[in-house]
Amino acid sequence: MSIEQSKEALLEQLEALKKENEQLRKELSTLRDEKYNDRPVSFKEKYAVRILDSLPDMLTVFNQSEVGIEVVSNEETNHVGISNKDFRGMRMQDMVPPEAYQNIHSNMRHAITTGTVSTAHHELDFNGERHYYENRIFPLDEEYVLIMCRDITERVATQRQLEVFKSVLDKVSDSILAVAGDGTLVYANKQFIEEYGVTQELGTQKVYDLRVSMTDRGAWEKRLQEIRDNDGSFAYRAAYIPYGHTKERVHQVSAFLIRENNQELIWFFTQDITDVIKKRDELRELNLLLDGILNNIPVYLCVKDPEDDFRYLYWNKAFADHSGIPASKAIGHTDYEIFPVHGDAEKFRKDDLELLQTHKRIDMQETYLSANGEARIVQTLKALVPMEGRKPLLIGISWDITNLQNIEQELIRARIKAEQSDRLKSAFLANMSHEIRTPLNAIVGFSQLLPSAETAEEKKLYSDIINQNSDILLQLINDILDLSKIEAGTLEYIKRPMNLGEVCRTIYTVHKERVKEGVTLVFDNEEEDLLMEGDQNRIMQVITNFLTNASKFTYEGEIHFGFGRMDKDIRVYVKDTGIGIEPEKVDHIFERFVKLNSFAQGTGLGLSICRMIIEKIGGEIGVTSELGKGSTFYFTIPYEETGEHGKFFKESKVVSKGNTVNRVQQIKKILVAEDVESNFILLKNLIGREYTLLWAKDGVEAIEMYKQYQPDLILMDVKMPRMDGLEATHIIRSYSKEIPIIALTAYAFEADKELALEMGCNDFVTKPISERTLRKALDKYSTTV
Repeated sequence: MSIEQSKEALLEQLEALKKENEQLRKELSTLRDEKYNDRPVSFKEKYAVRILDSLPDMLTVFNQSEVGIEVVSNEETNHVGISNKDFRGMRMQDMVPPEAYQNIHSNMRHAITTGTVSTAHHELDFNGERHYYENRIFPLDEEYVLIMCRDITERVATQRQLEVFKSVLDKVSDSILAVAGDGTLVYANKQFIEEYGVTQELGTQKVYDLRVSMTDRGAWEKRLQEIRDNDGSFAYRAAYIPYGHTKERVHQVSAFLIRENNQELIWFFTQDITDVIKKRDELRELNLLLDGILNNIPVYLCVKDPEDDFRYLYWNKAFADHSGIPASKAIGHTDYEIFPVHGDAEKFRKDDLELLQTHKRIDMQETYLSANGEARIVQTLKALVPMEGRKPLLIGISWDITNLQNIEQELIRARIKAEQSDRLKSAFLANMSHEIRTPLNAIVGFSQLLPSAETAEEKKLYSDIINQNSDILLQLINDILDLSKIEAGTLEYIKRPMNLGEVCRTIYTVHKERVKEGVTLVFDNEEEDLLMEGDQNRIMQVITNFLTNASKFTYEGEIHFGFGRMDKDIRVYVKDTGIGIEPEKVDHIFERFVKLNSFAQGTGLGLSICRMIIEKIGGEIGVTSELGKGSTFYFTIPYEETGEHGKFFKESKVVSKGNTVNRVQQIKKILVAEDVESNFILLKNLIGREYTLLWAKDGVEAIEMYKQYQPDLILMDVKMPRMDGLEATHIIRSYSKEIPIIALTAYAFEADKELALEMGCNDFVTKPISERTLRKALDKYSTTV
């Protein structure tokens, strides 16, 4: 028999066996049906097939040799790519890939060996996608095992997503946690666990047992209620000390409440903002400092946005102060909207466009009109500031040089004036040398001639010349002293009751003989009186100066002077028919060192001093003149009735502490305290024939000689060696309150007089000594016998 025949015979036998096996199975089934038909069917038996068909798992039965016996689940659960019919009799390793088979095989051996359920996992490609399966292997008996295979692809994907999510949350810098309604910690990321020192397992740890702001259950419940009251969303700040640290930190916390299946879950997202707060505070301080600097620098500073029609973004205080335009009006507006002159705005826009086109900074000087109409001059620098992702900003810096320009002009004028003043001072010094030497020449010359005079008329003539030039020299010195006191602000004004009419009559008496031949001096108010409060000496000084000048330059005609009331003022004038003043010199006549005629005697200071005196009193001084016809000098001062207090004068307080002499007595013996011998010899020649003079060379000797000789009167010099006269006077007053003491000194200021009287002197006589003034002072304290 051939091989083909043998093979065919075997196949026929195998087919016959299959038919026989099928017949036997049917008979067995019949027998079983007949057997069970006689007993009741249980719920489990009745619905077992339906239950198996409804399960999502693939249920298969293998024998312990790993040969497929039956697929007992629904056909739809089959995922191995083999039909239920073909499953029977197929070996497991032929059904699944090798890697999956090894997993299932290993766990199946474990289940058979131990007789317990074993779980295995494997992966398969199904319908072109990767699927994941979980196998639970149950030993049925000593021959068969049941394998339940469930598709867990979705669960695996979800798990992987959760793991990715958890990994991401563990990497963020924020602390994240989820808490159940009872305070149990459900979830915490790595940052929270490390920062708050979580040591217990999640699901057991209570959040209020950690180092959080909610320190106990009550605090937790209060916070939970706040979250509920805010519709499940609540933000707050909390201070805490991180685990392992000692310094407090600040967290910004955002809380969200989620409800699911009547359960509350609260998620907390916490961010450490300690450094942010610190940086913010530092930035705020820096901004305040920067703003303070920019608002206090003496230059304009502004910023414009070219993308927004060149509207202003910044405008500092200097710009606001100088332009008169506040920052609130400038920021957000264009040049056309804020500057009052359209031409200025047009010029600024043109410069801005040029800068934006060329990108080359502009440096220029320009002028604009401020809000109050004042023209301002500025040196301006415009430049672009690059910005990321947008057009550059335009910054403008301007130095306001208006005042500098004005100062420059003033300096030029001051330089010119200083040069003129320097020339005037040089001329003044030359003139002073001439003016001093001229009277000195007469004084020295005629003093030398006086001893050789042969007749009494000659002696009188020489003496009159010497006295006249001495007066001129003294006036020069007084003018210079007055000028220095005015410049130092120490020129004194003593307010006393006075009769202006009497003062003018006295002046008239002195000057009527001093005018030139052919000139008549006329006092227009000869019979009038005007009582007032004023400084008689200063007013007399001004009128005298006017008359002296008029006498110098009037060669014929008349000189009139007088006064008149004008409402609340008094007007005093001196009008002459002299040579007049050139028009270009009228405006400068009251300036220092100005002389109309360089050949006429004088310092050029008199009228300047007069102007300062009248202005100090609160009045005005002026002149009108016509060349060749004469001039009128005048001044007006406020009128104050006698007894009223004027604000332009200070009261005189010249009451002597030592002036206690209340009876007149005969003076025979006078103590002269004088350190200069020539001054004592002068006094001896003036009054030595009438009085006995004792000479003390300083204050110490004066005290000793007073105690020794008990003089009737003391002439006390102020400035002496060892002890000055004021101190000596103070000591002598401790011995006697009645002895008359007359200060005799070259200190001629009013303050010196007040001080002398305050220290105990009864009277005050200034040097150079006038015999008439000295005898008048002595006569107050003596009688004729």
